[in-house]
Formats: sequence, structure tokens, C-alpha cells
Amino acid sequence: MAYPHERQIEYWTSRAIEDYFDNEGYTVVVLPNSQIAEKVIPYDYLFAGEGVKIFGLQYKRLYKGSTDYWKIDLAQYQQITKFNWIYYALPEIKSIKQRRNALHLLKLVTANALKDKVSSYPDVSSMSLLTSELGVSNGKVPYKRWGGFVQSLFGCTSGWRPSNPDELRSVFIEANELLTTLTDLYIVPFKPGAAFRITPFETNIENLEEGFDFGINLEG
Repeated sequence: MAYPHERQIEYWTSRAIEDYFDNEGYTVVVLPNSQIAEKVIPYDYLFAGEGVKIFGLQYKRLYKGSTDYWKIDLAQYQQITKFNWIYYALPEIKSIKQRRNALHLLKLVTANALKDKVSSYPDVSSMSLLTSELGVSNGKVPYKRWGGFVQSLFGCTSGWRPSNPDELRSVFIEANELLTTLTDLYIVPFKPGAAFRITPFETNIENLEEGFDFGINLEG
């Protein structure tokens, strides 16, 4: 049996994040990511002088091997390094049975944390990030669990806080360059209210282009 596909992981995790913010008093509005996104979001009404934090997630599915790993596209990595508010979302989900624990099985890693590993990797199009390479000891790639990430999000160490509405608008111009790579973009006010999630994927699993096969390998 294969591990669940990336689209499935994105759906389960995004729903869990929305549920988290909903439980905290936020209303999450989902918008498809497009070039007209900045025209749709009512900046002046939504933020009205309140502070906001922005963060993006790039999901990578887990692959089975002698040591399980996530595959990192190096061209995509170079693009993501331009945005320090985008994080790799690395799930440890191995079965559909774990879908309700998506947030508990999620590790968040900055592109900067992968810098040394990428620079030492052979000149190829992608690299494998082993699960054993994440940790807190010397030489390991540091990561955050969801709880720690949220604390730092509303603190001062994660996410990006625009200084004014024009700077906020600029993120959508920049994000247009990431339409083929950015999976989820979240805009969350510091005080409970309307939060936005912008995604290039519809979250209705019935409309997934590649189907929803529950991670079952039918070839064997």
C-alpha cells in the first residue's frame, strides 16, 4: 500500500488548520488563488488597522523507503527562498487512518533551514530529505510542530507582518510568481476575525483532478 497522495495530505491538513482557527474564534474564508485575488480581498475592511500575520505552506508528501523521505524540488526551493514567510509542510501521514491527526503529524521547516543540505547536494533537479535528518541535535534540520509554530506566529519569530496595506497588497503581486508552487497562503489577523486562506486547489475532494484513491496501490 502506498502512502497517501499530496493532494490528500493538503486537503486533510488544510481542513485541520481551518478547524484550529475556527475553534480559536476565527472565520476562515477560502479563495482559489488567482491573479484577481487581490481584487477580491477587501483589505481596508478586513484589516482596518489591526495587525496581521501572513504565512504560506508548501506541502510535501512522505515517500516510503528504507528510511522514509520527502522529495524537495530544487528549482522550487530556490523560488521559495525569496519568501521567508513560506514554510515546507512535511507530514508524517502514512495511512488514511491518520487523516484526523494531520496537525499532530505535521512538521514545519523553513527554506533557510535546508540551506546547508541543499548546497551540499549533487547538481540534480531534486533531493531527498530523510525523516531521520530532522531534529534538534547538531547537524539536524530544525523544525516546528503546529503548536510551536502557532505560538511563534502570534509572537515575533514566524510569519510576516506587513507594515501597511500597500505592503500587504504587494504580497499578491509577488505570490503570482508562485502560483505553480505555493499550496496554501494564510492571512490571519492578530485578533479573532476573518482570516483568509488562498489556495490553487479546490478543497472539495470530489473535484480533485487526480481522483481520491485513499492511498491504495491497486497495481499489486
